[in-house]
Amino acid sequence: MRVLLCSAAIVVALAIGGCGSGSGSSSSASKEQTTRSSTTAQRGRVVLHYITREAKPRNPGPHPGAKVDHLIVRDIRIGRGPAIEAGDRGIFEFIATNWVTGRRLEEAWHRKRPFETHIEKGVVIDGWWQGIPGMRVGGRRQIIIPPALGFTTNPVMRNETTFFDVVLVEIRPQQPPGLQQTQEGQEGQEGGSQPQATLE
Repeated sequence: MRVLLCSAAIVVALAIGGCGSGSGSSSSASKEQTTRSSTTAQRGRVVLHYITREAKPRNPGPHPGAKVDHLIVRDIRIGRGPAIEAGDRGIFEFIATNWVTGRRLEEAWHRKRPFETHIEKGVVIDGWWQGIPGMRVGGRRQIIIPPALGFTTNPVMRNETTFFDVVLVEIRPQQPPGLQQTQEGQEGQEGGSQPQATLE
């Protein structure tokens, strides 16, 4: 009889222990699932306006004797926001240098008033018109632009190969002509629109 009781007690203890172990595993699995869901939610978050906290990029040059005859695009960081398309208006931070000599040409990095322009042919240089679309807000892209796609209308820079390190801060999508004219008229009544910066 004692042997039977002891055996029964052992069976009950094992059953309770097994239940406890299952409960702990279930709790751990639940916590792991919650953590994964939280991480996925953070990764899936859409960024509409990106604040650049990184330091201004270093000068990548010089590259004496380098010859570039086609557009080179390299994504350093893929953004989490919407992608800019040709015809959209974008806000950017960038540095521009002469790829061969390393001379700094222009920059708009951590300025109170960032660089803003339409990505349209004839408004920006062809290297931007071809190399910027597809960037996502928060993304960083490096572009090496041959002379044929660069500052062709500038007699001083028309033969220069240019390097751009660009961050897309925000997109202002293209609007129907009627709506755009209405908004421009309202801005004019309120005191005039801001001058447009262009890369020509």
